[in-house]
Amino acid sequence: MRVVCKLRVVVMEKQIHKSGIQNKKNNMKINNYFGVLLTAGLALTACSSDDSNTEQVRTTYTMTIDATKGANEAASRATTRALSLDGNTLNASWATSERVYVQGKKLSDNSYFWFEGSIQPQYAGTTTRLNGVISLPTSFSISIDDAISTPHKLTLQFPRSGDLDYSGQVGTLADIAAKYDYAKAEEVRVDIEADKVVGVPPVTFVNQQAIVKFTLKTSDGSALLSPTALTIEYGEKSLSLTSIPDATYGTNGNGVLYVAIPGFSDKAVTLTATVADATYTFTKSGVTFENGKYYAIGLKMEKGGNNLRPSKHYP
Repeated sequence: MRVVCKLRVVVMEKQIHKSGIQNKKNNMKINNYFGVLLTAGLALTACSSDDSNTEQVRTTYTMTIDATKGANEAASRATTRALSLDGNTLNASWATSERVYVQGKKLSDNSYFWFEGSIQPQYAGTTTRLNGVISLPTSFSISIDDAISTPHKLTLQFPRSGDLDYSGQVGTLADIAAKYDYAKAEEVRVDIEADKVVGVPPVTFVNQQAIVKFTLKTSDGSALLSPTALTIEYGEKSLSLTSIPDATYGTNGNGVLYVAIPGFSDKAVTLTATVADATYTFTKSGVTFENGKYYAIGLKMEKGGNNLRPSKHYP
């Protein structure tokens, strides 16, 4: 609210004709005149300060939420950070180094946006407390109460914000754990209390992909294949590992690649592997990979041939 102040200053002068005191009166007149102006300036300054006394919009919040990494049929959750194999079981859990990102849906036009900042697990394990500071985008001039609908609901995602992107994989479990082991908790109910966002339990994250262990061999099974590139086509979509380093096989063993793949059902799958100057392919129809499951598959491949042979499927 703007306040405008008007000040009327009336200076009354009285002519004094006595010569003996004329100069003294003039000096007093000048001092009185500047005193009036000083008082008026102070009054105007006080009024103008009201002009900047506007309500601040809160855009930064501390978020706290208790969450569980949803157990899947293929992997019982253990207390290790990275994805790791225990026999035929793939283990994973929360780690304090992870970051969870928060997405909202604008009330005005139903578009989605990402909060700045992230929330972090406070301790490792299957269940943890996520805590951190998040802020509305700098382009927003409204509070969270006005930004999203009531009841307030948010989407949580890790390990990265943005669209699910599976490009750039190098074929190791550590790489998948760091960049591609996407999980989401959608429609998470939260309460807004001043500068705090508090999650309403239960909050369970759901995996957004299958993880597949491929063991690649020649058609007669006599030699392992360690490609520098692998393309997986499923239906009308595809996923490529374009630059597989030698270090991958130093970690996994020769011929072994781990790949995160978005789930699909009853699709024809074609795999193409580049090994030195040779290309190996295979095709199989009716393949299904379910999100949240781990598969171990052995492949006997031919140069330009079609021979997909699953060795075993977990669970």
